[in-house]
Amino acid sequence: MNRLTDGQLALICRALERYAIYIEDVDLRYNELTDVGAKALGDLIVKSPRLLGLNLQGNHIKSDGAQYLAEALKSCTNLQMLNLNGNKIKTNGTMMVTELLFSHEKMMSMNLGNNKIEHDGIIGILSVLNSSNYTLEELNIDNPVYRTICQSVAIHFGKMFQNNVGL
Repeated sequence: MNRLTDGQLALICRALERYAIYIEDVDLRYNELTDVGAKALGDLIVKSPRLLGLNLQGNHIKSDGAQYLAEALKSCTNLQMLNLNGNKIKTNGTMMVTELLFSHEKMMSMNLGNNKIEHDGIIGILSVLNSSNYTLEELNIDNPVYRTICQSVAIHFGKMFQNNVGL
């Protein structure tokens, strides 16, 4: 099975550039995309104001790629779903992507699980949700990085409250 590489994606993005205003959904999960591919995709996305969903699960995108995407997605205020699960955006990338929750009032689903997010990134996400975003219905931040036992306990409390809505 062949997976899409950064070079191939750059060619596709250039070919789609004149049709960018019609793009509503991009699903490139489980490819070989890195920060280079994220930049090429960001250049296309910035011209795609109708974009509703972006799925990049299971690629190799790091913090720089998350920054390119977050910058590009600022112009896509109708975005409803963002899936970056299983990349390597870590805490810095998470903070950049989380800023979208301030301005994207239609965002309903954000999947940032399995990205080696440390407690600062988790706190950033929760701070935004506590103060300004009331439309998000689904948030995945599975498998954050634990540095202390206190962080581990806090995560377990969060999971318990997620499952036990009666408390």
